[in-house]
Amino acid sequence: MQPDESNERRRYFRIEDEVILFCRVIRPEEVPGERTLDGYESDSFSLPAKLEMLTRESRPHLRRIEREYPEVGGFLRTLEQKIDLIAHAVISSESELLEQPTRKVTLSASGLAFVSEGGFDLGSTLELKMVLPPALVGLIAYGRVVSCQSTGFGDGGYYVAVDFMGLREMERELLVRHIVKRQMQQLRERKQASEQ
Repeated sequence: MQPDESNERRRYFRIEDEVILFCRVIRPEEVPGERTLDGYESDSFSLPAKLEMLTRESRPHLRRIEREYPEVGGFLRTLEQKIDLIAHAVISSESELLEQPTRKVTLSASGLAFVSEGGFDLGSTLELKMVLPPALVGLIAYGRVVSCQSTGFGDGGYYVAVDFMGLREMERELLVRHIVKRQMQQLRERKQASEQ
């Protein structure tokens, strides 16, 4: 690891979270190269993430329209909400996905760590499919295993740490926003618990 990579990693917050996570070992050459928005898979899993990225790109235009033409802006925002509802209904209809249990992870915009039933070789390349509750945003990321150690509980589990690779800036922003929202929610919950 280069020193600048280590500094880059420290810039991101880490949170304890619960996500739906699928992972599988792939060959390094299976990691897609530069991906454009049009190059994303058009399936129900990645639909909410793709819509979120499009919303992010169109947000400055919508704000300008809302300032100059409030009625048109209101109408466009309502359409945006309708599209979001449809996207969430589509991903919610994937019973296989929703039947999967969530898994505790330590998540940042530069990687994640989780407990796995089986171990992985150091340097292995993983395809990671994550669903981030409660918004049910699905992300497909790729990563390299940087640590894999026995949990030491005799259950055969392994604590696995993965650094993301080839993550686009828009995907990283989705992760950062999710992490900030979850962090704020966790702080609110702690505050409420301490006041009781």
